[in-house]
Amino acid sequence: MNKSKTVQLFSSFALIGFLVACAEPIEELGPLVTLAVAGSGNPTLAGDPTSGATYAAWVVGERHEANVWVSSLAQDGTTSEPVRVNDIPGDAAPHAQAPSQVAVGPEGNVYVLWTNNTPVEGKRFPASNLRFARSVDGGKTFERALTVNDDVGGVPTSHTFHTLIVASDGTIVASWIDGRRDPTLGGPAEGWETQPDDNKGDRPEVPGPDIRVAISNDGGRSFLPSSIVDMQACPCCRTSMAFAPDGTLFLAWRKVYEGDIRDIVVARSEDLGKTWDEPVRVSADDWVFPGCPHAGPVRTVDSGSTLHVGWYTGEPSAPGLYYARSDDLGQTFSPRETLLVDTWVPPSQVALTSDDSGFLWVAWEDRRFEQPAIRYLVGKAGEPLQVEDAELQLGTNPVLSTSRGRTVMAWLNGDKVELRAQPGQ
Repeated sequence: MNKSKTVQLFSSFALIGFLVACAEPIEELGPLVTLAVAGSGNPTLAGDPTSGATYAAWVVGERHEANVWVSSLAQDGTTSEPVRVNDIPGDAAPHAQAPSQVAVGPEGNVYVLWTNNTPVEGKRFPASNLRFARSVDGGKTFERALTVNDDVGGVPTSHTFHTLIVASDGTIVASWIDGRRDPTLGGPAEGWETQPDDNKGDRPEVPGPDIRVAISNDGGRSFLPSSIVDMQACPCCRTSMAFAPDGTLFLAWRKVYEGDIRDIVVARSEDLGKTWDEPVRVSADDWVFPGCPHAGPVRTVDSGSTLHVGWYTGEPSAPGLYYARSDDLGQTFSPRETLLVDTWVPPSQVALTSDDSGFLWVAWEDRRFEQPAIRYLVGKAGEPLQVEDAELQLGTNPVLSTSRGRTVMAWLNGDKVELRAQPGQ
């Protein structure tokens, strides 16, 4: 890094510290907690609605042989010893845009979804299956894993960039990007047009990849056959889901439009993922990019049913990170607000959560410099975000979760999983 950029970076940090010191923060995070070290991948979080605990999941290991670990943070601030989730040693794969996902059911069951990798001769990308395991004892032990994608045993292909969510009635929904129809991701070069189309209408001329979902109605003991939500997805940007208070389910992803435009869309389901409305474009960024940005959207729904979405775009006139909201259950979206914009902003991640007091928590990466940082803020839901008041934390890949009045932020600092949390209520 040259001297001028170093001075610019730390001058920015000093300015942020001054602004935060002068303002009265709405909410504060507590001291630093280190969950894992030595080769860890970025974490995900989920809150337990029964106990108020927050669970973190992450992957440790190499590309074709890794393990998934889970630890919990109790309301009193104590952490549990990490527990290995996968019953088959090495049955996981680290990936910054496809980390292991953790979710907690209304009864306190802990669910984890992850991907593994299998090299395929002659293919650029490895094949992968989505693996799932549950714990019925608060994350102390996990049952034998099962495979979520329903084409296991067929042509090896890609099933990744996944997420996991649980409804208030215990229904579990998994979403992912599926390459079974796409030759570049391991799918068949011929014959894809003869496969079932799940009532999605005429097939596009270009085969996949698809956005798929699978549902479990028995507490994670099994999953029903998957269905297609969209057939023109960007192949490398994660999916993201959220429930509204009335049970409406939202699914966000990066869609490919004609001309290789890759913008963020949201679809909604009113029957727990069985059927989906047509996707709605969050913002017409019109980013033309014939490649893989590895930067998917995030979303949260607040207690007033406002849907919030954050995302990255590399559109040359204004590359950066943005935020928008919808007050009509995803039918329309507000004009985008800027979180970070510059003449050059590399693909970066955003995190969102909302708390019971009507505040929106936002965290995002600043990767413009040699030492990347995370900035985060708390704003009143529905009001413009005061980005200049953002606090600072060194690291990458932030995630946020709120449960029973407590917000937790976790991130990756080098190869360490770290977090900070509000004091327990």
